[in-house]
Amino acid sequence: MSTQPYDPAAAAEIASAPLPTPATLRQRRNVFIQFWRFIAFNLMIVRVIGSQTASKRG
Repeated sequence: MSTQPYDPAAAAEIASAPLPTPATLRQRRNVFIQFWRFIAFNLMIVRVIGSQTASKRG
């Protein structure tokens, strides 16, 4: 396992990053929202793959 040297500039940049709002955290923890996003993402991937295979056919 390798360790990287401490970089104060990188640490300051990470510390100044915005934190998620309570609403964002609630959405991230909601199982139903996560399931819906999972389905939507998979349908998008299927659509992209389907359009690529349809264009190769003719």
